[in-house]
Amino acid sequence: MSSRKRRPNWTDQECLLLAQLMQERKDIIRGKCSTGVSIQDKRQAWEEIAQAINVAFPQIQRTVSDCNKKWENLLAKSREEIKRQRRQVGTGLSFQQLSTVTQIVISVMNLSDMLLQDREDLSVLQLVETHQR
Repeated sequence: MSSRKRRPNWTDQECLLLAQLMQERKDIIRGKCSTGVSIQDKRQAWEEIAQAINVAFPQIQRTVSDCNKKWENLLAKSREEIKRQRRQVGTGLSFQQLSTVTQIVISVMNLSDMLLQDREDLSVLQLVETHQR
């Protein structure tokens, strides 16, 4: 049995803060190195995110690696939530039916195309664009 102690699960508030911090830094973190964003810029952005989460929730210290892994998990969960909602609702998926964290993940990662099935739904696209501003 491992002697390493497991960290507590991320709270909903921590997840929401992570998503909001990603929203603020999406141009740096998602930027391509060819567009003038360096690896050091990305590393600095992740360090700022981890530091902000640790300041807001000092009882648990999260590392850059923790934050990056959680972001990847949130992205996967958001994709699954979109798919699940589409199966339940059919073609009329509404942006408001999704969790707040998923809404932010959609805007950060430009997943609005996942909300659209076989037809153009301009109202959903407009909601996503409004949320991004």
